[in-house]
Amino acid sequence: HDRPEAGKCSATPKVSTMKVNALRRISTLVTLALAAVSQLHSQQPATPNYYQVLNYIKVPPAGRTEFEHLIKEVSVKVAEARLNAGEIVSWTLLQTVMPAGSEARADYLVSTLYDGVPPAPRDHSSYEALFKQAGVTMTLDDFYAKRRQVSSLVNTELWRPASRVGNLQKGHYLYINFMRVKDAEAYAKFEQTVWQPMAAEMVKEGNMSGWIFAAKVLPGGTDTAYSHYTADFFPTWADVFKEWSVETVFAKAHPGENIDDTMAKVATLRSLAVRELWVVAERVAK
Repeated sequence: HDRPEAGKCSATPKVSTMKVNALRRISTLVTLALAAVSQLHSQQPATPNYYQVLNYIKVPPAGRTEFEHLIKEVSVKVAEARLNAGEIVSWTLLQTVMPAGSEARADYLVSTLYDGVPPAPRDHSSYEALFKQAGVTMTLDDFYAKRRQVSSLVNTELWRPASRVGNLQKGHYLYINFMRVKDAEAYAKFEQTVWQPMAAEMVKEGNMSGWIFAAKVLPGGTDTAYSHYTADFFPTWADVFKEWSVETVFAKAHPGENIDDTMAKVATLRSLAVRELWVVAERVAK
């Protein structure tokens, strides 16, 4: 900021000195404010306005082959058409690893990521046009009929991904950690300022391929079983169970900070409701 020089002030020294001091104080305040904003932006980087729809699907063992055929011949092609049209950012089919069997709440999980609020559900004619655009030869009615025969929708959820490191690819494994949160604002700050830099370090070292943090939008309320999730991505099965030192990663991501003091806050912010292991069966992304 330009500051007036004392020698160039008018012939009223007392008033000019007061003006100079005032301008200096203003300049100092502006500089401090800009520094604070810069620090805030460095701690909380801007994230895209993403929304994520998760569909949990149950498929009986006898229907697995036909379900996977429908996915490859219809769902993947439709997702590619939507991606090319700019309607979605990514479409991912996850298959459960653990838990599995009749007690697992879902055998497959479909994730669709949007840049902005998801569009309203399509009507029948709009879906038929999308099938044609995607090059799907099966009629929409036949697809619905076959899908009902081999699968059932368990639940649909809407999420807001807040932070992400790395990337997810077909064949990767991921832990999804569903959280019960006591203080949403403080917990989000912890994930983004403490764990996200650690996740970035683990991706850099090859311990993981990515990490994501998200908050649930719907369904919500006090009766929901969880309100947030984090997910840890791993490129191979061996990497899922590979041992690594939290202390070493913390020291690299947060030099000079005390891990015990920092991690002591976790229990006051959230509790782990359930952890599940999934594998990426199909993925369509930019």
